[in-house]
Amino acid sequence: MAMTSDENVGLLIEAWKLMVGRMPGGVNTQTEGVATMCANVALPFFNLSTLERSVGDVEDLRGLMEVAKARAAACDHASLLVLTEDWVPADWETVAGEFGLGMMMNLTGMAAEELLPPRRSTPEIELRRVTDEKTAGDLAIVNALAYGMPPEMFECICNMHIWHEDSHGYVGYVDGKAVTAAAALPVSGTIYMALVATLPESRGKGYAEAAMRAAIGSAGGGRITLHASDAGQPVYRAMGFEPGGRMMILGPAHG
Repeated sequence: MAMTSDENVGLLIEAWKLMVGRMPGGVNTQTEGVATMCANVALPFFNLSTLERSVGDVEDLRGLMEVAKARAAACDHASLLVLTEDWVPADWETVAGEFGLGMMMNLTGMAAEELLPPRRSTPEIELRRVTDEKTAGDLAIVNALAYGMPPEMFECICNMHIWHEDSHGYVGYVDGKAVTAAAALPVSGTIYMALVATLPESRGKGYAEAAMRAAIGSAGGGRITLHASDAGQPVYRAMGFEPGGRMMILGPAHG
């Protein structure tokens, strides 16, 4: 069953509350129609605000974005804002521009009650669960390189803060080199997939799917959810995930 917008937003909030809440200095705030999950780290991905409800009109949107702006100002590092596509007026980009924000990427909420069988045989890859700072660091570096970001920005997760017993992070190695990663987290009664990434030169070989299946198997059964980038959607669809509502991640328009 595809996600409703309420579930889509709720999952995002609860997933980030879990990750940010486990980081030193992390603060979660849900008031005035805006949820803010701020880890106060250099990686903007973990300094995130999102609207908790549908927006009435442009003036309503401006009011909610003022709240998000004040939260961002209280953070020592850059932060991001998430808007839900069917909750905002058609001219939301104009309002975002007034706040110095521009489009960064889309996210689509996706869910699967169970996975489809693999389309191909499992690739030759060694999968290790994140159990120490070495594997945690490898997961962080794979994500940094996969998204073309400075590795030092990911130092905030080169540790065991997120990785409690209920959190199943996996890193895939080929010839001893970390090439892919995925994590399964307990969010709102679902297995929530996060931090899925593969090095650019290692894509198209089934590595990410292998890491995801390992993490999901370790986490147990149940509904599986995630938020997909446009590039990741084809992989997830092939695994049995159904798309739901879309969200937009906004960041500073200039840098």
